[in-house]
Amino acid sequence: MPELEALSKRVKGYRKYWKKSQFDLAYDMGISVEELSLIERKLTDPKLSTLQKIAAYMGITVSKLLETEKDVNNASYG
Repeated sequence: MPELEALSKRVKGYRKYWKKSQFDLAYDMGISVEELSLIERKLTDPKLSTLQKIAAYMGITVSKLLETEKDVNNASYG
């Protein structure tokens, strides 16, 4: 599922950029370390409430959080 790939890349990239451990980022986002680890490894389809917590912490929308490169390239601006 391309959305899981996009989510994984975004979350992992954010964590590495801010030099946070999985524990620290999970705590800050209000999710479990296990859930964060599964997301980063593309092994879970997170609940909407989890996606909302992650997106809110990052200051973006859930749709932006799940946006793939294909979505960006296929966007029509009119």
